[in-house]
Amino acid sequence: MNEIVTAVVIAALVALGSWAIATGRAHLDQNTAYRWLRQHTKDEPGESHVGTAELAKGTGLTEERTHRACLSDSRIHRASGEVDSWSVWRKEPQGAYEKRGLLFL
Repeated sequence: MNEIVTAVVIAALVALGSWAIATGRAHLDQNTAYRWLRQHTKDEPGESHVGTAELAKGTGLTEERTHRACLSDSRIHRASGEVDSWSVWRKEPQGAYEKRGLLFL
């Protein structure tokens, strides 16, 4: 009886440890992607969004981990028209010729 209880407790601890490691790694990946986007993009026309490949290269994460981190972080926005474009500034990219602010005539 004691061997069964010991085996169940060890299995539960291994599962809990694996879950904690995976959750911690995902959280670190999210923060890495967010910080890189904040530092290397601007809230300017044509400069607010980057693709997964460029983001992965800049952060040193694989493209799969980068994609998963961006999808799971609510601070990172995915461009609705493009599958592979991310931003911390806005969901929709601005046009290259669009200026923000008031229009003066």
